[in-house]
Amino acid sequence: MRRLTGLSSNLALSSALGAISLLFLPNSSAAQSVSAPPATDARALIDFASSGRITLQIQDAAGAPFFEGAAIKLLTAQIATTLSTTSDQAGKAQFTALPVGQYVLEITAPGYRTVQEQVLISGSQKDQNLTVALVPAAVGAKVKVGSVSASPKAVKESERALQALQVNRLAEAQQHLSRALAFDPTFADGNYLMGLLLLRQKDFPKAAAYLQKTLTLSPDHTAAQLALGEAQYLAHDYSNSTASLEKFLHDQPNSAQAPVARKYVAAMSKLLGPRAAGDAATAPESSGSSTSSAGALSSGAAAAESELPPLPDLTFETEANWAPPDVDAEKLDLDSAVPCQLDEVIKAASGRAQELIENVDRFTATEDIVHSTVSPLGLETSRETRRFDYVVEIRKVGKTDLDVHEYRNSKKSVAMQEFPGHIATLGLPTLALIFHPNMQARYEFQCEGRGSWQGHPAWVVHFHQRTDHSNSMLTYHVGNRFVSVGLKGRAWIDVNSSQILAMESDIMRPAPEIRLVRDHQLIEYGPVSFRDRPLKLWLPKSADWYCSLSGQRFHRRHAFSQFLLFSTDDKQKISVPVVPENSENPQ
Repeated sequence: MRRLTGLSSNLALSSALGAISLLFLPNSSAAQSVSAPPATDARALIDFASSGRITLQIQDAAGAPFFEGAAIKLLTAQIATTLSTTSDQAGKAQFTALPVGQYVLEITAPGYRTVQEQVLISGSQKDQNLTVALVPAAVGAKVKVGSVSASPKAVKESERALQALQVNRLAEAQQHLSRALAFDPTFADGNYLMGLLLLRQKDFPKAAAYLQKTLTLSPDHTAAQLALGEAQYLAHDYSNSTASLEKFLHDQPNSAQAPVARKYVAAMSKLLGPRAAGDAATAPESSGSSTSSAGALSSGAAAAESELPPLPDLTFETEANWAPPDVDAEKLDLDSAVPCQLDEVIKAASGRAQELIENVDRFTATEDIVHSTVSPLGLETSRETRRFDYVVEIRKVGKTDLDVHEYRNSKKSVAMQEFPGHIATLGLPTLALIFHPNMQARYEFQCEGRGSWQGHPAWVVHFHQRTDHSNSMLTYHVGNRFVSVGLKGRAWIDVNSSQILAMESDIMRPAPEIRLVRDHQLIEYGPVSFRDRPLKLWLPKSADWYCSLSGQRFHRRHAFSQFLLFSTDDKQKISVPVVPENSENPQ
């Protein structure tokens, strides 16, 4: 077997298990971090330890209070636990008794783009008041990597406009959107954001015109369809508003907002009367904004109009699916009636994890990496690829620790510049080691039931880091900082063979000190068979990594192929992991 110096020795990790590590170059754009309060603030931390306050006003796309309720998290290194609250019906929320320091406010609501805003509490700035607008997610722009048709300058200006819209800087947003549409008048998301801006400025007919253009350019732009219905409603164009909302109901009958849309369609039908309502139901989908229906209202309908409450800013489907849902938010189709013996499942999976350690350093493979950057608009704007000759070795250190070494292109270490985006992802395929006997005590396990993975019946086991054990499986190295984060996730374990088919994980909580919001991993394992030997190994087949760090989003896929066995005939080729013909990824 070839002996190489391990790359992990270059990490200087506090734990011997450097299973998963991510390194960022200081000069990379991803290396920006939220610094801890300077040492000079130590006295202020004592003097004003409980006097800081953050008051938040949340608005919808039209500038009205966001009454639906948004989830707000306050992330900081100054407080051990993450503070969270929900906005009230006036769109307000408040955090009090805060120590000085740097904070990150994260505001989320189903179907809206997440807003993150940095806030500083200091001795001279103890009260901070912020106004934030929630912008509906644009799900219609289904642009694939490498096929972005919009002008890069238009995308960049639109992203800046989106950020300005979210913090209620309307004049700044308008400047960016005007430039974006000058660069590319046919950019659907640029027209969509301009429509939202005009909604905020209460120019409803003009907003409807931009939203209608969005649908002409991108007919399946669900967010624009709903926003158009709102703009037409606010312009008293009830006939076309009814048509727009009915189209949404036709396309999205099971949406969480379908009941709200039906309520307003029914209310507007009463205003218009049976004949007008019938005309609205057959109105062309491409009809523009008009005020003719408002002028045709009877005096009774006009009186009823005043009783109709303002149309709420309808929520939309979540933003372009750049990442799978959090493991705790994901809904799985499980048969909970089938009894699952957790101890037996864990014991069998432990045996398979030990087999992985015994066999993983017996092979080398070709590793193909595809790295994508995803814009705030949900567009995958760039792609880089790399190919390495890959070797991994796992060794026991002491009585309880494991040491993971990865080698690429027969080098002791691979420079950060050789990885896409100057970001090194190390040890991703070794997530299954949490089932190793030396690691199990660090996690809590729960059998969720019997499910399947790509057609294979599988026990689904949930896990999360125990609070009385240190985090060691995932470490971020950003600049000169090392930040370890805890993991939670689930594993799919074959019912018949107890092989680990797949592992999925998320971080327990964000790390505001490096502005890490999301880290999601999906690892698949598959059988590798020799052509001339009755031996089958279960080895890593692919690893997907999704990350939201320092305001940027990344998706990286590692795929392993062209396996070679380390043996006396080290040129013996073995097959690519078998993928069932009827496989369908449940993610």
